[in-house]
This record gives sequence, structure tokens and C-alpha cells, in this order.
Amino acid sequence: MKQIIIFFFCLTPFLSNAQNSGNKKDTTIVIELEHSKYDNKYKKKKSVGEVNTIKIAPLGFVSGTFPLYFERVVSDFFTVQAGVGLTSRNYIRNAIQQVDQISNIVYPWGYDNYTDLADQQYDFLNRTARIGYMLSIQPRIYFDSDAPDGGFMGVAYDYSHYSTSIPGMVKDNNGNYFHRGSLKKEHENLTDLMVYFGYQDVHDRVSVEYLSGIGIRNAKGTKYAFGTDNTGSLPDPTKEGFATYKQTTFNFNIGIRIGYHF
Repeated sequence: MKQIIIFFFCLTPFLSNAQNSGNKKDTTIVIELEHSKYDNKYKKKKSVGEVNTIKIAPLGFVSGTFPLYFERVVSDFFTVQAGVGLTSRNYIRNAIQQVDQISNIVYPWGYDNYTDLADQQYDFLNRTARIGYMLSIQPRIYFDSDAPDGGFMGVAYDYSHYSTSIPGMVKDNNGNYFHRGSLKKEHENLTDLMVYFGYQDVHDRVSVEYLSGIGIRNAKGTKYAFGTDNTGSLPDPTKEGFATYKQTTFNFNIGIRIGYHF
């Protein structure tokens, strides 16, 4: 900038002489200045060599997941993202699914003469969520060949292990059964095969990712069961054990993730 000011000061006498010469000739001076290397200082793109991004899912608690993701750039258009984390109470499953709605649940007594008095799998009146774990792997293709910035499509394998415990059933002095016994451990495993579409907006050091996906979910688990004779004719009026279940359903997922790239 200082050189440009000096140049114009030096040019002033020549411009003055040209005007004093009777304006015999019009003088036009065109100066083309090169863009400063600082013009794009705040452009929201990754720097050269920044191929790693660490992310969290701030809304993951809704599905009972607390993941940490790591995305690595492999080429201009291809990345691989892996995730590990902890699981707790799954509020979405609690709201939309109950084990007694699963047709292929298998009770420990093996026939229909008993009624299960224990709480349903996603009823947390007496049940307590325990710490579980989750794993995820997702290769991605970026449409604009500027990974990890812009629109992408990914194929994901997600595995989540949820763990719960519930007191066993005991009879009180009035002959009624309540969850007041020793703790019984339960679990549920969710395996998702998903196709995701999303957009990752890369700023200076920080990235924001929006995505939605569709796919297939396989659920397998066990729940505490306590059966009582509903016919009044069985020699053993109560049965206690664990029911097993499995289910394959269509799955839909949306999410937002906040990342730091380096």
C-alpha cells in the first residue's frame, strides 16, 4: 500500500504537465493491481493438509447414544468415518415400540397359559438404564470432489448395545406382585444398515453436518418376565425367567453433528 501511494505522488507532476501542455493529448493510465493474498483470509474452507475431523452428536441423547466420530479424508471425493461411544436410555424406542407388540417374542414357559406381569421392555417406572456401547463405520462419497466439504452420500453399519436392569417380582402380604426383588439384567442390540445423504459445511476449524438416512434395523434382546397362571389349573402358578425377542423393521434417522477439523 505504501508503494502505491508513493507511485501516485511521483505521477502527479507528469499529470500536471500533461494538462499544462494545452491538453493536446488525452492521457489514460490503467493500473491493474493483483489481489492481495489476504483477500480470502476468512473463506470458509479447510486448509491444505487438514484431512481429519472429530465430531460429536449433540442430539444423540434422544436415541440414548453419546458417540465420538472421526472422519478421515482418503481422496478428493472419498472419506471414511468411524465412531465409538456409550449408550443409555433410548427415548425414541420408548415412545414408539413395546416388546409385547413383537409377534415372535419367546417366553421362558413356552406356552400361553401364563400372563407376563413384569413391566414391558421400555417402561422405566421400575427399570433403570445401564451404560452400554455403540460402534459405527461409514464410507462416504462427496459429490463436489472437495471432501469433507459439501454434499455427500454414505453407507453405514451401526451397532448399539443397550443395557437395563429391573427388580424381580415378589409377592406382598396381600398376595399382589411388585418389582421389589433382586435386580435382573436385560439388554437389547440394534444393528442398522443405512444409506445416508447429507451436507457438511466446513468453516475455519469448525464443521456442521446435517444428514438423514433410511435403511433396515435388526433388533434382538432379552427382557425379564414373570408369568402367572391365567387358567387357575396349573400345578406351578408362577414362572420367572427371561423372554427373548427379535425384529427386523424399516428405519429412518436424521441428525446433526458438530466437528473440529485439523
